[in-house]
Amino acid sequence: MTDDRSRALDAERVTALLRAEHPDVEVADVVIVDETDGSANRLRLDLTFAPGRDAGLPGRVFCKRNLVEFNFPDTMYSTEVRVYRDVLPHLDIEKPAVYAIEAVDDDITFTIVMEDLETRPGARLGVVTEPVTADEVAGLLDTIAAVHAAWWDGERLSRELPWATPPLENVPMRFWSQIGPRLSTRHMERGHRAGIVDRSVWTDEALWGGFDRLLVAMGEGPHTLLHGDVHAGNVYYVDGNRGGLLDWQLAMRGSWALDVTYLLTTALDPDQRVQNERALIEGYLGGLERRDVEPPAFSVAWEQYRRHALYGILMWLITPDGVHTDEAQIGYLSRCLDAAGHLDTIGALGV
Repeated sequence: MTDDRSRALDAERVTALLRAEHPDVEVADVVIVDETDGSANRLRLDLTFAPGRDAGLPGRVFCKRNLVEFNFPDTMYSTEVRVYRDVLPHLDIEKPAVYAIEAVDDDITFTIVMEDLETRPGARLGVVTEPVTADEVAGLLDTIAAVHAAWWDGERLSRELPWATPPLENVPMRFWSQIGPRLSTRHMERGHRAGIVDRSVWTDEALWGGFDRLLVAMGEGPHTLLHGDVHAGNVYYVDGNRGGLLDWQLAMRGSWALDVTYLLTTALDPDQRVQNERALIEGYLGGLERRDVEPPAFSVAWEQYRRHALYGILMWLITPDGVHTDEAQIGYLSRCLDAAGHLDTIGALGV
């Protein structure tokens, strides 16, 4: 933990955060249950309220805030704040309860206090090393379809969310293009990911020339609002085969296929994916249609799915060590490589 008192999460500070939306609350004591750093600082807090002053809030909450030093584009922070503050409250989807959002410096310095999903009965956080069912993934796809349908065709995006940029203009995507080749080479040559990637197949041109082509495919219309990072660990499942999305730092506008493909190629093991991917894509397209959106034809959707399978490979080659466990990184990368090979993603991208 930092010694910087401006970031101390004591009773006075947490009370001030919560009172923006819950003016009657008074926190008497705060205990930090656990704290981790990844692309943000994440904490679980146990709150003790003054008698009769809980304002209906739970005693355990989850807190997410910016890192003091962040080595990636700071637009990732402003993007997430804007999704939680300006987008999700207006969408009728499964989502965690948010109790407080404080943001300054163009939404880059922030603190979000929300529901701790580990305490919700019937909820389970996604973990790539733990099994899921095709029905659970279908529930997540229906949530994704609801998000996509609300912003389909891009007109509303341009009017209401001008910060949601297309792939070729998106700051994180451009950043990956710049630093990705160096990071991916390092991780393929040494460390726990070394030896997983067949370099005779996945040459630098296939990987990063492929990414250039993928960015074009990601920008093909119709545009919608994308989560941008729907891997197996950024989701949660609830009873009744429903699911929600977490960690919106890479939200942008572009092709629906990015979210759908990244979920299918990370959440399902290879056998599950091969057995269910066509039906799951059809289910997603049906979810759009039920929401009065004309979906692409399945043949068009399938080609987009094939192309977008490259995304997961690149993301799990550039992810720094320590952000996820070695086992998780190997699991993600192996699943994405298997999917891209099965789908002939190199051929689909023409590299």
